[in-house]
Amino acid sequence: MTIDDGTRVDAAAAPAEQPEQAGSPEPAPWPRLRRRPRPVPLVLLLIVAKLELFRLLAFGVPGPVGIVADVAAAAALVGLIALLAPGPAMSPALWSLNAALSVFLVVAYLYFSYYQTLPTFTALHEADQAADLSESIAVLLTWWLLLFFVDLLLAPVVGWFLHGPRWLPPHGHRGWARVQRLGAMVVIGALVTTVVIRSGSDVRNEQYRAEEFGVLGYEADALVRALQPTPRLDLATAYDQVSELQASDHTTITDPTEAVGFGDAVGKNLIMVQLESLQEWVIGLEVEGQEVTPTLNELIGDSYYFPHHFQQVGKGNTVDAEWATNTSIYPIGDVAMSTGYGDRDIPSLPKLLRERGYVSETFNVNWASFWDHDKLFEAVGFDRWHEKDYFPGENFNVWGASDDVLYGRSLHRLLELRRSGAPFYVQLVTASGHGPYEVPSELNELRLPADLEGTLVGAFLQAQNYADRALGLFIDNLKTAGLWEESLFVAYGDHAGLNTEDTVEDVQSLDPDYTFLRRFNTPLVIHVPGQEASVEDKVAGELDILPTVANLLGISLAEERFVAFGVDLLNTDRHAMSVPYHAPTGTFVNDELMFVSGRGFGDGEAFAIDDGDRRSIDGLRTDYDYVLDLIDLSRAYVESLPKR
Repeated sequence: MTIDDGTRVDAAAAPAEQPEQAGSPEPAPWPRLRRRPRPVPLVLLLIVAKLELFRLLAFGVPGPVGIVADVAAAAALVGLIALLAPGPAMSPALWSLNAALSVFLVVAYLYFSYYQTLPTFTALHEADQAADLSESIAVLLTWWLLLFFVDLLLAPVVGWFLHGPRWLPPHGHRGWARVQRLGAMVVIGALVTTVVIRSGSDVRNEQYRAEEFGVLGYEADALVRALQPTPRLDLATAYDQVSELQASDHTTITDPTEAVGFGDAVGKNLIMVQLESLQEWVIGLEVEGQEVTPTLNELIGDSYYFPHHFQQVGKGNTVDAEWATNTSIYPIGDVAMSTGYGDRDIPSLPKLLRERGYVSETFNVNWASFWDHDKLFEAVGFDRWHEKDYFPGENFNVWGASDDVLYGRSLHRLLELRRSGAPFYVQLVTASGHGPYEVPSELNELRLPADLEGTLVGAFLQAQNYADRALGLFIDNLKTAGLWEESLFVAYGDHAGLNTEDTVEDVQSLDPDYTFLRRFNTPLVIHVPGQEASVEDKVAGELDILPTVANLLGISLAEERFVAFGVDLLNTDRHAMSVPYHAPTGTFVNDELMFVSGRGFGDGEAFAIDDGDRRSIDGLRTDYDYVLDLIDLSRAYVESLPKR
């Protein structure tokens, strides 16, 4: 027997009609046969449910617009797969799509929790780094993520039940009717998705677009943006364009005869230490009567100290901090700068110093291939770099040598460089302060309050205390070797270490003014031999380190016509600067406030950078427009730099 979709059914599966006979007993009723559900609506329903679960975990309770956006994008995707896999291939293709999307949503949630933004296809560039990040990612796992796989775990049981003898195959559509039905799904879903994306096309806030468009819509939006023409800048006039824009926001003294601190460290070595995950609230903090950072506290006593220094990293985090300090160019955000632009000829601090006879080297305890550091080192012009195998000895994390090993091994090289007679610039990138903060118990010296024992914040404090003690030993050895008085010394935190809101309450038990936004606040200390202490209340960022260091070393960026998107902190009256990527585009800080962008400026919020109190956004529009123009100009500049 053939049913309406052409499927043959065994006649024994259905009761045959029998003529009624007088006096014969009434036959027992046969169980009613049902048709299995069609795979398209079933898979569509499951995918939409998972998209809403993702919304709930990442953004909170879904709104009607978000639900419509998810249904439309899912319908377009499911319909397209069904069209491309007709007949017997349809069901396996749709269930494979369901499984793949489940994996993607879990990865996207972990990525969102780590970076506070959704991944796009550009994240594939960093897929090979996942193993090294596994310990940091593990702390983000939650049992809720298993809900994305419940249907897949039950699928074999449900499939066996639905293919039993009491079920008929699902109704099917053949030929043109099938194409019409699925084609309508694709077209309508794509049109609605397009309308949603177009409605937010002028929104710079990636987090807002992610929440409004949904996971699938956000991926489509990223693809559309990637296909748009890349902005370009005339390199011959780049310095003038950047200087003119910066002059609209602030005033900088560029005349070497008038600039504060110009040449105060001329001819000195430059030692720059990047302190992993160190946040400013730890500086000066005492726990149970013990200083968490005694070394930095003492160093601040005879240095320039910038308590309002903020991270300016993109997706590359640590490697982007190295990029920012060596180039004074904003990270793009959607790709680590070492990966996306490591093939360019980049104007940089090492190249500026090379022209003045300096040798430049960098020390990184991981392999240089990690996050494409080797491409960055070559792009910015380091003469030599030292990686994991240069640091034999104890290490207690996946990144590489512990800080005391890094400093001890590096000191030998610094002494070799001094014997060569040439001044040197070295950048040391530490790793012991990196999550998940598992410092061996014998190295933990802080006595923590009982309520912080076994917490992430407690482990963070122990890691930063160890890192500070190792730094202190390094500085003592520099003094003993006579290198301290011969060197300009810079230390700064690269990016936030506590990136989840559930850590805020524990931090507030130590610093009541702490807010989640203050995680972007990382310390900056600059020591010039023989100087007195100077606490600088102006806002600072990683892009400002190069111009400030250049001024102290007696290098006039104006005379060099060097394009820097940061400012000389000692000679600029005030400025506004972007906090990119980990905060919505348009987020900035000035000397008093942090502004967090909403859909645009009008629905944004402002907070005092000292205590986090909410403030009015009145008068901030000029800074907002300036920061957006500056990061656009920075992107156009780096896109225009020639490849090596």
